Amino acid sequence: MQTQYKALIDEENCIGCGKCIRVCPTDAIVGSKQVLHTILPQYCTSCSNCINTCPTDCITLSTLGVALNEQEELLLTQKKQQRLNHNQLVPPTILFPKSMPISNTTTQKDRKQSIADAIARVKAKKNLAN
Repeated sequence: MQTQYKALIDEENCIGCGKCIRVCPTDAIVGSKQVLHTILPQYCTSCSNCINTCPTDCITLSTLGVALNEQEELLLTQKKQQRLNHNQLVPPTILFPKSMPISNTTTQKDRKQSIADAIARVKAKKNLAN
């Protein structure tokens, strides 16, 4: 059994932007916008797409896990593509019911502040490294 380093999200610096979810070829990252994300190591292929996309640099390849073979990677990639194709066929009102609460300006200000705080933490962390 071959092992490899898998992606890991630093929860303190994750701002829930969702960029990593969109670029993951195998749906190994779960979460939703403005919510902390998590990586499922059994689906991670160590492709580093999420690392290159993360605006707060909170993802690293630092967890050991079992390496996937090419067939397993291909199957996971195909499953994601099927899910995406299905979602394009389903009207958005079915995927996201109108009963979802509409955000108000207070929560938008809170979100902006959370993002600013996360960016400040990352900048401070980078300044300490220099």
